[in-house]
Amino acid sequence: MTVEPSPWKKDAALVAARRDKLTDHLLARQVAVLYRFVRLRGLVRRICLRLEGGPMYSTTWRRILQQVHEVSVGHYSYGDILVPGLLPEGTVVGRYCSVGTGLIVRRRNHPVERPFLHPFFYNAQLGLLTHDSIRQNRDNPLTIGHDVWIADRVTILPGCRSIGNGAVIGAGAVVSRDVLPYAVVAGTPARQIRMRFGPDRIAAIEASRWWEREIADLIRTPPIAAVFGENPDSPAPPTP
Repeated sequence: MTVEPSPWKKDAALVAARRDKLTDHLLARQVAVLYRFVRLRGLVRRICLRLEGGPMYSTTWRRILQQVHEVSVGHYSYGDILVPGLLPEGTVVGRYCSVGTGLIVRRRNHPVERPFLHPFFYNAQLGLLTHDSIRQNRDNPLTIGHDVWIADRVTILPGCRSIGNGAVIGAGAVVSRDVLPYAVVAGTPARQIRMRFGPDRIAAIEASRWWEREIADLIRTPPIAAVFGENPDSPAPPTP
């Protein structure tokens, strides 16, 4: 039986480990205090990402999202989820997630059961109410698991509160309910097309909890078989 050579570069683990050491840069932490000035926020973000290896790595930028915007984004996750203010407060995103452009996330709707739909009647930020008369975003938080792929132009509506580990959401989908782990969904409204793997394979992936490990460690010691291939029973790629 022929074993395909590993696609990892020979120094991949070393390079990955070196990048991870830069993810919490002292200067970036010092610059982060300037984020309280609205006009400097874009500059602060650029500095953090530049000093700490980009959006997949920057710990300081994630700290800012958590402290200022009340959004938690796991390590190595990237895309629109890192845009400040795009995700409603209370949103939690796992590690290793891939998110495209044009993402829209809503955590509440206009109150269709009431006689008046206009936000004058429910949104205190418009200055007429003492408090919001419907639930706030943080009262209906969205949780996105680990290694989730959300394609371009996806809309996630308030009825969806959870997107499971390893799920895939197709481009242009409108997600109105929870997405099961390792499910592939698409369409308007989004419907489940298939499961990525069978129950045994899913159980093995979940048991490995590979997303808790750093990428350099995963390169050196793959946690499950067929990291790159189609056949889950094929040998794991050789370690560097």
